[in-house]
Amino acid sequence: MSWQLLVEFAVSIAYGVLSALIPIFNSEIYIVASQVGGFAEETTTAVGCAVGLSIGKVGTVLALRRGANFRWVQRIRDHPRKPAGKFRTRLRGWSDRMFGLLGEPRWGAAIVFLSACVYVPPLYPVTLAVADTRMSVIPFGIAVLAGRMLLFLAIAFGVSALVH
Repeated sequence: MSWQLLVEFAVSIAYGVLSALIPIFNSEIYIVASQVGGFAEETTTAVGCAVGLSIGKVGTVLALRRGANFRWVQRIRDHPRKPAGKFRTRLRGWSDRMFGLLGEPRWGAAIVFLSACVYVPPLYPVTLAVADTRMSVIPFGIAVLAGRMLLFLAIAFGVSALVH
């Protein structure tokens, strides 16, 4: 194994953690840029970002459960919902039902996996909602890791195939 692969993997993990904590640093864009620029292997970038993102999300859940009181989380939770049209009302009802199932052992990990793979519901609010449930962080972390790894590998190899 070369040092270059280890450095790529370490940088990808670091960027994944950053992406999990500060959503404006998007892992998907980092993966696309690394493939377009040709400065990283597909696997090291995708797996590293997935590992880092999983570490960051599990850390967020643990911090919120241990009583960390972030003002931005309180604002998100206490923010009144705007009136919505027919489509958004249906989507909101479906999303609320999914969030209600997060705490159930049978459905929680599947919902997190779905959220990590296809963004429905988005992973960021799912992470905040999991902190209020009894869902164990181990299945949560495994579901995030598996879902994001699948998504990131698809992005990395897809972009690489288009560019090269």
